[in-house]
Amino acid sequence: MHKSHQWIPLIMLGLTASVGCRRSPPQYERVQSAGPVVLISLATLSDRDAHFYTYRAGNKIVNFFARTDADGVPRCHFDACYSCFKYRLGYVQQGREVICRACRIGYDLAIPVWDYVGPCVPITLHSRIEPPYLAIPAESLDKGARFF
Repeated sequence: MHKSHQWIPLIMLGLTASVGCRRSPPQYERVQSAGPVVLISLATLSDRDAHFYTYRAGNKIVNFFARTDADGVPRCHFDACYSCFKYRLGYVQQGREVICRACRIGYDLAIPVWDYVGPCVPITLHSRIEPPYLAIPAESLDKGARFF
């Protein structure tokens, strides 16, 4: 085999392996729906950290996180963004930010609304306060399964 062609089988093997292997998203504390909603204790969110959860929507794993902003308002987001969801890496908390594991863009947990220009922003997950819980519609989590 000519020297310049000896790498072709290795390159083809690498391409085949990368296409055939699909990364699984991380898994966190599992939550289940209580009727039409998933309930997260508001007391858990009082530390103002990001709290990551895993919900099962059919045969899909749906990851999301909840946080409390600087105004004391609880907020929820899918552990994905419109740009990087295909990598199935999600976000990680480092210090007082959540950082995209794929592109390394970070978001301050204290900021109420992340409305930066660009596609790498955690996708908002609608929720409502039902003391002593933050209630997340199971239907919204089911619809978000497409990002995982």
